[in-house]
Amino acid sequence: MISKKMNILFVLPSLKPGGAERVVSFLAKNFHDNKQEATLLVLGFKKDKVFETGNLKIVYLNKARLLFSIFDIIKFIKKTKPRIVFSTIVHVNIFMSFISFFFTNTKFIARESSVLSVRSSYGGYKSWLLNKIISRAYKKLDTIVCQSHDMKNDFIKNFNINKKKLHVIGNPITLEKLVSFKSKNLSLEKIHFITVGRLSEEKGHRRLIQNITGIKNYDFNYKIIGSGPEKDALTMLVRKLGLENNVEFIPFTKNINEYLMDSDFFLQGSYVEGFPNALLESCAVGTPVIAYACPGGTKEIVREGENGFLVSNDQEFRNILQGLNEEEVFKRNKVSEYVQNTFSSNIILYKYSQLIDSVINDNKSEELNNQ
Repeated sequence: MISKKMNILFVLPSLKPGGAERVVSFLAKNFHDNKQEATLLVLGFKKDKVFETGNLKIVYLNKARLLFSIFDIIKFIKKTKPRIVFSTIVHVNIFMSFISFFFTNTKFIARESSVLSVRSSYGGYKSWLLNKIISRAYKKLDTIVCQSHDMKNDFIKNFNINKKKLHVIGNPITLEKLVSFKSKNLSLEKIHFITVGRLSEEKGHRRLIQNITGIKNYDFNYKIIGSGPEKDALTMLVRKLGLENNVEFIPFTKNINEYLMDSDFFLQGSYVEGFPNALLESCAVGTPVIAYACPGGTKEIVREGENGFLVSNDQEFRNILQGLNEEEVFKRNKVSEYVQNTFSSNIILYKYSQLIDSVINDNKSEELNNQ
């Protein structure tokens, strides 16, 4: 890992279900397991914890919002004097950039979780003022981890961030164990679809549900795993389209990998992504994907015809759905091969260790910047 022992503080809003929470808690645990002085500072509550963290030291501030945590965070950093502060989620990253001025011996690394100029069209990111704040604040950070090249280019083009601060590192496959692959003849049985993710507008569940109404030549089941503000509207849409016998909503579960392995295709309808963990792990267990080529990391995971399909519009999506039971296109071991060779946990952890070494040594090498 890192060339010498390092005091690293990882900061998360909570340990609730979520891609950022999953990845950063995984990183913190592995840095701790590799004998670094890693601590995870969680602004929220222990009762919300859903991820396995082993013997990692976790400090809970038991606050409902960042606003209520400000003085506790500053006090904690002042007391523990970490060499590195590693944060994620945009509002936490902004706060860390503001306080970095007071901790000149600490390096601040932020991991961004979306293509912000596109994400600003959805949810709580609608304010042009917030984008102005992001542009000013992120320039104060020592390093920004981008999950995709789309994200890096977005920072350069739309937020005027110096490219030397930007490093592209995808998310790791965090599966505890791999699977024995088995092929299925799709023409002989019901096809099983799955989508995993927050039920929010930018995730595009609505267009996925509308697309499957075009399936006429085979029987299918579609499991949607997740929760979020769109749940009621999506449930009503399923009833309106007469799909109650085909579509099943499932809340967050720790058995997602089993659901992925039992499915034939992962469907992703997102309008913007960071680096979709569920899609990545679907490929890792050998389940191919059908996804829109949206801004973000999806295009860096999906290899056309190798582990899935990328589409540009609804008609392309429907055309692929209609032809799925004509022949077996994908072999599960081949679906898994590319992502295992590119995003295994060992590969991604090594990239992070290289990055932290470079930040400590003020060595913003072009080699790292272009990874």
